[in-house]
Amino acid sequence: MNDLIKVTKEYIETLLSVHVNVIENTQESADAFFGSMAPPMAGTSYNGTTILNYFLKLEEKIVYDVEDCFFLHWIILKLPEGVEDNGAVLALGPFFDTNPPENLVQKSLLRNALHASYTTPLKMFYNSVPVCSTTKAITVARICLQHLFHIEGEPECKTVYPFGIDKKVEPTEYYVEEEHIYMAQTERRYSLETRLQADVTQGNSVGAMQTWRILRVEMDNLKKIKDPLRNAKNNSIVHNTILRKAVERSYVHPLYIDSLANQILSAIENTNSVEDLHKLQEDCIIEYCKLVTKHSLIKYTPMVRQALNYINTHLSSDIHLPEIASAINVSPNYLSAVFNRETEMSISTYINRRRIEKAVELLETSNASIEDIATFVGFSDMNYFTRVFKGIKGVTPSDFRKHGKIQ
Repeated sequence: MNDLIKVTKEYIETLLSVHVNVIENTQESADAFFGSMAPPMAGTSYNGTTILNYFLKLEEKIVYDVEDCFFLHWIILKLPEGVEDNGAVLALGPFFDTNPPENLVQKSLLRNALHASYTTPLKMFYNSVPVCSTTKAITVARICLQHLFHIEGEPECKTVYPFGIDKKVEPTEYYVEEEHIYMAQTERRYSLETRLQADVTQGNSVGAMQTWRILRVEMDNLKKIKDPLRNAKNNSIVHNTILRKAVERSYVHPLYIDSLANQILSAIENTNSVEDLHKLQEDCIIEYCKLVTKHSLIKYTPMVRQALNYINTHLSSDIHLPEIASAINVSPNYLSAVFNRETEMSISTYINRRRIEKAVELLETSNASIEDIATFVGFSDMNYFTRVFKGIKGVTPSDFRKHGKIQ
């Protein structure tokens, strides 16, 4: 960059408090510039190479006024030949012409078909953008052109739209209708999400699936990015979050929720077709509803929930009533009475039932020895394990494995 361009850049930045950059005719220069100056969620709206090629075809000795698809202003000057070997442009911006209105973020989300989850990052980006009069910026740019090209008289100014916009979207009427539609769609989607969560919280997989088939249409219409697979993956991640929050309301222990949620996230990223992701979304509903059916503690009082969670996370240990009562800071007699009333069984009976349930799961899904399984679920005496197992399941562990294991 020659000395005159450096001085010009410093002059404009000092006078306007707006970023000024020289974009050379290289992909690295274009990508670096638009990667640092564009909104972080701009995606394909800011294809650096495409936009630079557009700029390089502009005429010299003309000030170009640009408004992009995020309502940001830019001033572009084609630099004289010889400044860079393959051509270059001087870019002033981004900046706002006036203080942005309160609804600008929503308008930008609508214009660029972005999901509402981008509201906060876009707002943060907008807060970092300086405000500068476009008229003042054009005046300064004209003075710079006069010096760069030794022009007598005032250089021409043209308005262009290289960011995928055919024309400037001016009137508020355009957005009044769009905002009304957007609000209605958002309200409908949120209503369906609330219904879905209510069904999942109750473990109602049939109702949840019916609601989801309607909601999925709404979700598929949220085209946040142009890549359909990435779009479907993002929707699946949102779906997973909605279901996880629903299960939390049913007082399933976070340990179980976190395990399933992480499995699903891994499956989402390893799925490579939109159709398979739709199937995965349905499977998620079934699995989360199973989690509620198996582990929900919503019908119990907080004290009993604490006791149940303690038992369920310490099944392999030697646990008894006094230890559980101490862990949740209540007296053993009081805990025993309330526990019996709410669960209709004693703590020792509940512990044995949960241990046998876990043993059944391991007998069906693993090749571990019966002795190892007994130890893993908290039975140190093999004979006692066999008696308890037969008392609950009606058969011995070995007979269950022989005839009941899923092949």
